[in-house]
Amino acid sequence: MQTSPINSTGRSWLIKMTTILRTLLLHAVILCVMQTSGVRIESVPGSVEQMIEMKLDGTVSLICRHKTAARTDMELVWLRNNALVKLENNNRGDNSSICVTPLTHEDNGAIFTCQRKNDTTLNDSVTLNVTYASRTNGSEEFDMEEQETLVLLCDMYANPAVIVSWEFNGTQLEHTAGQVIVTNDGFTSKLTVNKLDMDLHRGTYICETNSPKHGKQRRTFIVRVKERTIRFPVMPIVAGVVVVFLTILLAIFSRRKKIAKCFK
Repeated sequence: MQTSPINSTGRSWLIKMTTILRTLLLHAVILCVMQTSGVRIESVPGSVEQMIEMKLDGTVSLICRHKTAARTDMELVWLRNNALVKLENNNRGDNSSICVTPLTHEDNGAIFTCQRKNDTTLNDSVTLNVTYASRTNGSEEFDMEEQETLVLLCDMYANPAVIVSWEFNGTQLEHTAGQVIVTNDGFTSKLTVNKLDMDLHRGTYICETNSPKHGKQRRTFIVRVKERTIRFPVMPIVAGVVVVFLTILLAIFSRRKKIAKCFK
């Protein structure tokens, strides 16, 4: 006996619905287990996708909640970058909290993990993203002489990272242009001018940092260059005169008897 097209379609639909229901039931069971026996970190201020963004010198509180339906003797522990955090005895139960204040540069990228002491598979982690601007604003003045070496330093230590550019008398400077060399180590941008020339290198230098979060900042350097002063070696000359004087004095003292006879 052949099966009608309608019955075949109905069976196919029934099989699909059964599969979907089984999948939903499995997800519901997993969700229920997570809600009743999971570990979760909350923060003040709140976190987004396990990342907490805070400003330098700010404060963040982390609260770990252990959701269990039956037992109340669960002990929680905290780790900072896999190193155990010391907790008070009354701060190890189902709800445990730590406070990080003030936030420093070293806290940027730190990973805090809360987990059950006797079952490390139940855990949750958050990462701190501490933002701070470079300290670029301000101005400095330099009085230099020709042939000297000029070194200008501009702070670029920031999170998120900044883009640094240099100007000289309104013209953009390349990283290496003649006697001008611009380098950076990720913390400081350095502009070096070897063998200053009064006509070529005096003027206004500007360092600009551009941050996607903190905007633009500028530091101004006013450099005055004068002709090189011919310096006499004063100290060596004085030392030489003293030595000659002492030598003559010692010679006179050693021959004082013979000199005295000449005057008798």
